[in-house]
Amino acid sequence: MYRAYGLLQPGSDFTLDEAVTRLRPRFAGGTVTRSGDQVTVTLGEWEIELRLNADPSVLAESDMLAEKIAGLEDGTDLESCNRRVEVWSETPDPVIEHLTDFHAVIEVLRTFSGVILVDPTEPALM
Repeated sequence: MYRAYGLLQPGSDFTLDEAVTRLRPRFAGGTVTRSGDQVTVTLGEWEIELRLNADPSVLAESDMLAEKIAGLEDGTDLESCNRRVEVWSETPDPVIEHLTDFHAVIEVLRTFSGVILVDPTEPALM
């Protein structure tokens, strides 16, 4: 239901460990855990995941996203992003009670330098 990409520019200071550190205060009523390249935020029965993807295909996909997104700001340079943070939740949220939680995750990602947030379904900058 919720999905976003945080494209990581080459100089980004994003790390999963630091993401866990920054997410925990925002989700004090839930749990934030890391397992390998994935972080899970759990609030009751609802979960949202973050995964660091450094697969070689990310660079090509970043280039395709750059071609599809109109009105890019100078300096975004999507074409150079060879890593990304994938954010998603597959937990049903029929009354959209966790939209604010999704936005909280996005806001935490915005605290890192060199992260370009993209809605991969549109595609559009967030």
